[in-house]
Amino acid sequence: SIPGVKPLLVQTPRAALRLFTAPDSQIAAIVTDLHLPFLDGFELIREIRMLSRYRDLPAIMVTADDRPFAGNGSDMFSPNAIFRKPFSPKEVCRVLEQLLQ
Repeated sequence: SIPGVKPLLVQTPRAALRLFTAPDSQIAAIVTDLHLPFLDGFELIREIRMLSRYRDLPAIMVTADDRPFAGNGSDMFSPNAIFRKPFSPKEVCRVLEQLLQ
């Protein structure tokens, strides 16, 4: 857990997009898997960052995929960090805290 951060869990990318497009949404970051139904994690990050208020949203991706990915948040598709499964939840929290500062 991160002080002052309340996690919201959703089951699908479509549900996540509904949260982000809600008029009163105030989401500070996203942690997503690469392989999702309907969209992949890169597409989800892009769709969210296309919303002007979330253009610079910190994004973390987790994946079991062993293909090389770069993660530095430098474009609309790119997460700020990528963790390979199995991953350390403690390390994800540490990186997320850094991104939220």
